[in-house]
Amino acid sequence: MTLREKQCEFWNMVAKLILYAKEFLGASITIIEWLRTIDTQRVLVARGASKTMNSKHLKGLAVDVVFIEDLTDDGELNYEIDKYVNLGLFWESIGGTWGGRFGDDPNTEKIDGWDAMHFQYKE
Repeated sequence: MTLREKQCEFWNMVAKLILYAKEFLGASITIIEWLRTIDTQRVLVARGASKTMNSKHLKGLAVDVVFIEDLTDDGELNYEIDKYVNLGLFWESIGGTWGGRFGDDPNTEKIDGWDAMHFQYKE
């Protein structure tokens, strides 16, 4: 599958995620980041906000979303991972990888990954 075909499939998955949030959770979500430049990725890794230079954001195959009420007017985020669990489980059910599982201990059922707002294409 070409990158463009993967992107189209991913975009359709993102549309489903947005509709799921509205229809089943009664919540509005917005995309706060989709495509990153390599320079932006370098900065995020240097700051510790990202852990890889191989982010799917670089190919347009990842999004970071936030519930509207968790985004303050000054751009700061105020969220709890638990709020994103239903979105993450839905995302996984349609074939994606959810950042809420990043760093999870595979020996426990607890979801405590460090990037709950991150949704990416699974290759």
